[in-house]
Amino acid sequence: MIISVVSGKGGAGKTTLAASIAQIFEAEFYDLDVDAPNAEYYLQPHFSSKVPITQPVPVFSAERCDGCGICTKECRFHALYKILNTVYLTEPLCHGCGLCKMVCPQQAISYQDSSVGDIRSGHSRRTNNTVHVGDLVIGSTRGTYLISEMVKKIDPEKLSVIDGPPGNSCAAVAAIKPADLVVLVVEPTPFGFHDMQQTEQIVQQMGKKYLIIANKAMGDAEVDKFFRDKEKTAALTITLEDRYHKANLQGEILSQQFCEIYAGLRQVVSQELINR
Repeated sequence: MIISVVSGKGGAGKTTLAASIAQIFEAEFYDLDVDAPNAEYYLQPHFSSKVPITQPVPVFSAERCDGCGICTKECRFHALYKILNTVYLTEPLCHGCGLCKMVCPQQAISYQDSSVGDIRSGHSRRTNNTVHVGDLVIGSTRGTYLISEMVKKIDPEKLSVIDGPPGNSCAAVAAIKPADLVVLVVEPTPFGFHDMQQTEQIVQQMGKKYLIIANKAMGDAEVDKFFRDKEKTAALTITLEDRYHKANLQGEILSQQFCEIYAGLRQVVSQELINR
């Protein structure tokens, strides 16, 4: 079973809770927040391998290309443009789909590999399982590609936890796509609730089973008020407390340090596992 932990905005505590869920269930962990992965801060894995990930990008033959521009018109991602009779590539926009090569009448396009990032893997004593971290090349816009390559490595027969990127981008959708269960973490503020509803709509449209956790709540009143007329309510509310914050700063996994966090997360996630 694959559990994806996501949030509509950054700072909601998604990684904190993903690490705790992985610790509770001794699950394999995939940090797909490839722009800024930081789950290793909590999981402290001993990395034993590093696999480079590349994506094919087009290369143009100066001898064959006559500058007709057909490839620039057909490129769905606007990665190609023409100045006079020369075609240029904006590499960060390229998705390596191969369409330009297919439509080129002069057969002037070939492909070469370009670095997207790396996947580091190692064992965490804290979760008693393997941790995989995706590192996107700085400045690259191809995070979705790296996430897709990491997702291919997930064994659906194992219990795995995904820490997805925040927000509602294509990268976030790619991290939700393989999930059997989505844990949607919301920071109970006006902005947090607004962004959560957008993510919830995406999860619903994808037909995913999900639960909501309200994290860093200043009491139950605001949470209860927001969910009062909603079809789906928060399965668990975690209050904003200094002791949780201090543990986070020290790199501790909350479920290891606080029995109420352990019990709450174990109960709501186990219930979904049983009902699967």
